[in-house]
Amino acid sequence: MEYQIVNETETEKEIEFKLGAQELEPFIDNSIEKLRDRISIKGYRRGRAPKGLIRTRYYDTLKAEAINDLILDLYKRVLQEKNWKPVSNPELVSFDDAGEIKFNLRFEIQPEFDVNDYKGLELFREEPLPLDYLYEQTLNRLKENYADVVETTKPAAVDDFITLDLEIVEDNKVIDKQSDVVIKLGDRSFPDELNRALVGIKKGEKKDVQINKQIYRIKIKKVEEKILAQIDEEFAKMLNYNSLEEMEKGLKDMLKKQEEERLNEELKENLAQILLERFHFPVPKSLIEREYQVILKSSNLTDNDNNRERFMPIAEKRARFNMILDRIAQKENIEVLEEDVNNLVQKNGFSVDEASEEIKEYFKKALTRDEVVQFLLKNSNIVQKGRILLPEEAKNANRSIRH
Repeated sequence: MEYQIVNETETEKEIEFKLGAQELEPFIDNSIEKLRDRISIKGYRRGRAPKGLIRTRYYDTLKAEAINDLILDLYKRVLQEKNWKPVSNPELVSFDDAGEIKFNLRFEIQPEFDVNDYKGLELFREEPLPLDYLYEQTLNRLKENYADVVETTKPAAVDDFITLDLEIVEDNKVIDKQSDVVIKLGDRSFPDELNRALVGIKKGEKKDVQINKQIYRIKIKKVEEKILAQIDEEFAKMLNYNSLEEMEKGLKDMLKKQEEERLNEELKENLAQILLERFHFPVPKSLIEREYQVILKSSNLTDNDNNRERFMPIAEKRARFNMILDRIAQKENIEVLEEDVNNLVQKNGFSVDEASEEIKEYFKKALTRDEVVQFLLKNSNIVQKGRILLPEEAKNANRSIRH
């Protein structure tokens, strides 16, 4: 067997293999032995048919299986010889068995990189937001969520809902016509000219609004306002609390826990940013693509050029961060218990006995990476600092490195 690397980068390899046709024979013999116990040939007991007869009758099947076994065997031998760690399945680029056997394999491997000086990192932890502030914000959201929307005869104001019929006219021709369009006054998804024109309007009124070269002909059918819910004893009971006092305590306990969890997540994000700034290396494309698909799935998005431009840099950071954690786990001999892996498998709706090794390995890696993060946090210098942004301003799940 001969092989040569015909194309390579730090993470991508393409290898050309050349070998004589006779080197396939041991693999055909092995395929015959595997097939012999699975077939019945008239005149012979199962497993006792002559090799020559099996070879003649099933040669195409035997050869195809033998070729697959041969390719896999040579692939593994090269990986072992070069000490390469693959991160993707090999792709058969070309194959020719006219005379000698020639084929090309393309695959990706982990790049060579080292991690050091990851202990004693200085991390910044935001101070918690005041509990009274969080409680006030929660009450405001509850008032909005449980608000009633009622029709009103008052002039329309910002945040009112307006139901209208609409005609869009351009060059004295109606180019669009819609009925019962509902607009929340102030919604920036509608033209500013339209929002301004609707302020103060009442049911039954008509108005023409010039927007660029088009005229929006509007007839108001209904104006509705939002009546915020009243926070009182009755409201508390609706939320399954016995009293306002009990509701306040219950909500504040929940908010305190949520705030602690959020601050911990921010701290871990800070850790990720520092590690990414410190360790640079090429990331295999297949790992980046895998993280990109996770982002799409978690946000129910489709694959398109805009999303690739938007999320691929985030996917690259996530993949590189995971590789850094994996390498630290190796250096520090950080491992997780099989029992913990099985518990996580079950928690995610899989049967331990039926879950594939791939699924178990996925959860094992996730647990191990979490352990590495905890290890790094315990060995870091955590500094408390004042807040610059409110959580609502800083939060963006798809741009988070950790997920």
